[in-house]
Amino acid sequence: METQPPTEVPTPTPQPPVPAPSAQNWRLYLELAALAGIIIPIGNIFGPLILWLAKKDTEPEVNAHGPDAMNFHISWTIWTLVSCGLGGLVYLVFWIIRIIKFSNGEDYKAPLTLSLIK
Repeated sequence: METQPPTEVPTPTPQPPVPAPSAQNWRLYLELAALAGIIIPIGNIFGPLILWLAKKDTEPEVNAHGPDAMNFHISWTIWTLVSCGLGGLVYLVFWIIRIIKFSNGEDYKAPLTLSLIK
C-alpha cells in the first residue's frame, strides 16, 4: 500500500481593507440622503440633516458641504410650496444636475438657493 504525502491546504489570502469613502462620495451621500423624502414627508430635508449632524465632526467634507446641501433642499422645498407644486419639477432637475456634477467631482450651486445655514 502506497501512502500519499499529505496535501497542503492553501492558506487564504487576507482581504484588503475596505477603503474609506472619499470626499466626493460624502457629497453624493448628502445629496442622495434626500431620497428619504420619497418615504417621509420633508425627508428630503431630514435625510441630509441627519447625515450632516452624524458625520460633521469626523468627516471634514461633510461639514463643509452639509450647509450647502441643507440650503439647497430647504430653499427648493420653500419654492415648491410657494409655487403650489410647480417648482417641484425644477427642483428635481436641479437636484439631478447637482448629483451628476458632484459625481464628476465638480461644484454646483443651483439658482435661487437661499443661504439660510452658514
